Amino acid sequence: MQRFRFRLDRVLEWRRKEYRVEETRLAACVALVHATEQRIERLRAERASIERELLLRSAIPAADFFNLGRYRLRAAKEEIELAEEHRRHLLATAEQRVRVQKAQQRVKLLEKMRERRLDEHTAAANHELESLAAEAYLARWSQR
Repeated sequence: MQRFRFRLDRVLEWRRKEYRVEETRLAACVALVHATEQRIERLRAERASIERELLLRSAIPAADFFNLGRYRLRAAKEEIELAEEHRRHLLATAEQRVRVQKAQQRVKLLEKMRERRLDEHTAAANHELESLAAEAYLARWSQR
């Protein structure tokens, strides 16, 4: 009986490595999405804090009121930019998920092929073993 050897083992290992690389890239994309979301939340919290602090004063100097208006414009512009960045990161993450799924499908296909070949090899080995056992039994039986 020959030892089982899957001819595509090197390809399977290469596909598994490719799958791990794609998963790592996906994790990086997801991290960028979360980082952008945190930056948006920090900006919103900062803006609310500054507005709350200024509006709780009993008197608001005109310069502070003017600066608050400028700050609001800058913060709104920054929030729009962050929202666009977030959208781009979400899009990249979705595209990367597709790549991960395709890589995973390629790995599963090769694993199924390997499993099928192993089953065929095992069945052939069992058949060969049964044939040898039957021959040995018949040889012993004919000697009697």
